[in-house]
Amino acid sequence: MALALSGACGGASSSTPAAPSASSVSVAGSWRGTATDSSGEGSLTLQLTQSGTDLSGTVTMSVITVTGRGTVTGTVSGSTIRLTITIPAGGFDAPFSGCTATVSGDGQASASAINATYTGTNSCSGPVTKGQLTLTKG
Repeated sequence: MALALSGACGGASSSTPAAPSASSVSVAGSWRGTATDSSGEGSLTLQLTQSGTDLSGTVTMSVITVTGRGTVTGTVSGSTIRLTITIPAGGFDAPFSGCTATVSGDGQASASAINATYTGTNSCSGPVTKGQLTLTKG
């Protein structure tokens, strides 16, 4: 793991060097792939922005003929990524527009791939278990 060190060196300086921090992979951009869990298999598109280790963005997911739109939040530290995907009420197409879903998980990220496991809940179908997502950049 690469470490970045910063700080002032010198005789009379009273500055305290900053603590080393892990260099995190950049995951900003557009990602596409699949997600498979207890509710079935679907496709995902994420648009992520990154500020330091913090992530945010949007998600569009499709399962069979239902599409959901929501938000993504998370963090990346080194190559470890943690994501939370939230589809609010009104985010799913009819007749599921009253449903909400939230899943969270963690995995590994590189400049070109994200692989993670997740669990969560769907207000209409119950627990979401055994989640696996595989995304590629572009």
